Amino acid sequence: MLNEQLKQIVNILPLIKQLFDHDVFITVMNAEGIIEGYSVPDGVEPALNVGDMFEDPSGAFQEVIRTGMAKHNHLPKEVMGEAFEGMLVPIKDEKDVVGCIVCTYSVDMKEQIFHTAEKFKESVHNINTSIQDVVDGIENLFKMLTDMNNVTNSVENDVHTAVDVVGKISSNASRSNILALNASIEAARSGEYGRGFSVVATEMGKLANDSGSSATEIKSTLNIITSHLVSIVSSIKDANDMAKEHMENINEIQKILKETIVLAEQLESNLNI
Repeated sequence: MLNEQLKQIVNILPLIKQLFDHDVFITVMNAEGIIEGYSVPDGVEPALNVGDMFEDPSGAFQEVIRTGMAKHNHLPKEVMGEAFEGMLVPIKDEKDVVGCIVCTYSVDMKEQIFHTAEKFKESVHNINTSIQDVVDGIENLFKMLTDMNNVTNSVENDVHTAVDVVGKISSNASRSNILALNASIEAARSGEYGRGFSVVATEMGKLANDSGSSATEIKSTLNIITSHLVSIVSSIKDANDMAKEHMENINEIQKILKETIVLAEQLESNLNI
């Protein structure tokens, strides 16, 4: 025999149904099973039929019947093939709880969006971490380029010093050649007595010429090295400028990613309400 209070609730269900304009399931039940149920809009198959026993693995229905207090409930997809949320409100006959009216709605799409938002946030975090690794790499590159630039400048200074030394050698060779020439002239004037000194003077002249030629070759080579060093310094500067430009672009990307992470967290939070 159906309780009078339950009958009254069943009679006004068509009116309650009109309060909703989106997909919901309105069900009246007691400990024996489903008494009446409607779907909004019409035509949507209800998850449970009249007469079916309602087995709530979460224990929310049993708790409402036991305590007489309304309760919000969530049924995961594994229970009924689709995720549902809703309110369970006790129906009382004086002090006794004789049944329950349940208004549920599908949150399957909501949960899919929630999981997608979680994955999206995780992906953005991973991208942000990867970009941070790139930033760290560029910072290390900056340091390496700076060190290379310092070493190159030091080598360039050493080459300039070597060029000055070679210049002095070349100058000394030129003076030595003049001295050797003068010695040869004096040896020739000395006749037989100056013959031995003439040989020495000739060898000194050859040595001075060889030294001068070697100094010229060394200076030419050092000038080529200096030219290469200038090109290296220019390339390092270009690399520095390019790395700086990339760093500015990456910082802008990181800024956008941080904003995206905040939006993803807000979306996740809103869906979790």
